[in-house]
Amino acid sequence: DVSGSNEAEDCIDCAAGTYGVATGSGAATDCIECASGRYVDVQGSDEDSDCIGCAAGTYVEVAGSDSLTDCIDCAAGRYVETTGTALASDCIACRPGKYSEQVASDTGSDCLDCAVGRYADVVGSASVADCIECAAGTYLEATGSTAASDCIGCAAGRYVVEVGSDEAEDCIACVPGTYSEKEANNAVSSCVGC
Repeated sequence: DVSGSNEAEDCIDCAAGTYGVATGSGAATDCIECASGRYVDVQGSDEDSDCIGCAAGTYVEVAGSDSLTDCIDCAAGRYVETTGTALASDCIACRPGKYSEQVASDTGSDCLDCAVGRYADVVGSASVADCIECAAGTYLEATGSTAASDCIGCAAGRYVVEVGSDEAEDCIACVPGTYSEKEANNAVSSCVGC
């Protein structure tokens, strides 16, 4: 930037977030920004490989990032396994039946199955609370279920009043002298006298 300079000290380093590949550059605009998904936190970088990819589980959408702290965590319920991710949309949502409360997750194995008696019918569940309890009158013995239809109705002649039942044994038999012809009963009043 100094005309007629005869000292190396007059040369100005490219700023953090950029690098320069050509010698004899005369302007800061000759410095190239690190691509989105990458950053460089020192001045004077001279090649693209000096730009560091954001860690797995994070991303940065803008070019020219100059700090690790520019990398943004994938939200809970999402993960990304690769480094250098450039878009929030690259963070992969946990599948239905699973959830993850962890931010900046770098592996799909952080997506945990909903417990027995519960299901999640959407992608990207970010909390165990997103796993919905099966309705009264039903139970579910499997983990990782994806729909209310996975919940099994108590057999005819049985009922369960609690939500989130996790085994057929939770279904209570109608007392002697009463019966119920339908399935998925959710109250003792479903049992009627003979």
